Amino acid sequence: MKEYDVIVIGGGASGLAAAISSARKGAKTTIIERLHRIGKKILVTGNGRCNFLNASLQKKNYHGTDPVFIQNVFAQFNGAQILDFFHELGILSKEEENGRIFPRCDKASAVLDVLRYECDRLGVDELCSQKGVEIQRLQESFVINTNEGQEFRAKKVVLTTGGKASPQFGSDGSGFALAQKLGHTIIEPYPSLVQIKLDDEYLNHLKGIRNDTRVSLYANESLIDTQKGEILFTEYGISGIPTLQLSRYIHYPELKDTSMELHVDLFPEISFHDMKKMLIDRFQTLSYKSVEHAMIGLINKKMVLPTLSLAGIDKAKLSSELNSAEIENITHQIKDRRFTIKGTLSWRDAQVTAGGVSTKEVDDRTLESKLIPGLYFAGEVLDIHGDSGGYNLAWAWASGYVAGMHAAEPLKKRKK
Repeated sequence: MKEYDVIVIGGGASGLAAAISSARKGAKTTIIERLHRIGKKILVTGNGRCNFLNASLQKKNYHGTDPVFIQNVFAQFNGAQILDFFHELGILSKEEENGRIFPRCDKASAVLDVLRYECDRLGVDELCSQKGVEIQRLQESFVINTNEGQEFRAKKVVLTTGGKASPQFGSDGSGFALAQKLGHTIIEPYPSLVQIKLDDEYLNHLKGIRNDTRVSLYANESLIDTQKGEILFTEYGISGIPTLQLSRYIHYPELKDTSMELHVDLFPEISFHDMKKMLIDRFQTLSYKSVEHAMIGLINKKMVLPTLSLAGIDKAKLSSELNSAEIENITHQIKDRRFTIKGTLSWRDAQVTAGGVSTKEVDDRTLESKLIPGLYFAGEVLDIHGDSGGYNLAWAWASGYVAGMHAAEPLKKRKK
């Protein structure tokens, strides 16, 4: 049986950060990872560019039963410190729209490489193709059993197994079972930052259309949230950052039995009144054209027929024949197109997991379990998730680094 000071279960972003901070404190540290290599999910973040941080980390960008939980963690390892951490490892960074921070080289592989090099420099062992299937608490140590029939002993354990999102990159939800077996409460996980499925007869017409919009989510006709940005219509529904941001609400337990709609405004920069006036002027100027042809150049050509059909207008009707009510109907379809929501795509398509280990049972300063001394949590396994834009990786780095630091600190004191 191999013995370590600290064993990190899960070799993702938070696991690597935990291992580095633990080893920097002098603890003999190893990472147990179920895949054949560590950090696989890092490689696909930010479309392979790795949006590893946001310039503004605020509570409003985080969600869970108790988002305030993040504050003591970021107080110990904040955005500036995360940036310094990566700069010291060799990553030059650049800031893009909405505070999104990327490596200057635009390569997620560079972020993973420098983390692995640092682990190697610090003597952190990587035990890949090993899945932790049981954690036993034995007096002042832990025994971890793997699917390969091996046992490892550690004074401290940091659980960084992630959630259930994107299981093809390593997160299969197994950490929830490990935590639950040790007595921890699991807030029911559900996919977040995931594409939304729509029930609409015109999806085949709309497929492939991109548009800068305002997208609003309604449940039982009550506004839940609004986001702005580029959307993409697909054969199943809708994608794009604004809709990903709204997707977390679709699985909210309190909204489970509600009727949900997505309202899409194709011209968010123009008021309803001004949009109608624009259409009146347009149809007067193009009075010799059919309504269908007069709409081309205003909105995507593929949207014209669905828009006119939903407005109840014959596409062949001359623009000069439109009355005020008909123009108002067209305005509604442009400014407030409504789609019935069917749900979301699966865990495989989700970027992040909502839900997880209850933060009520975890110390918000050290990230140590309040139930099992010596057990720590970090990253997506906890009931904390962030918006799109580098917030989730920021939480992974910060929580991992803080958990690893505190896991190693008591060991360092004892060695003295």
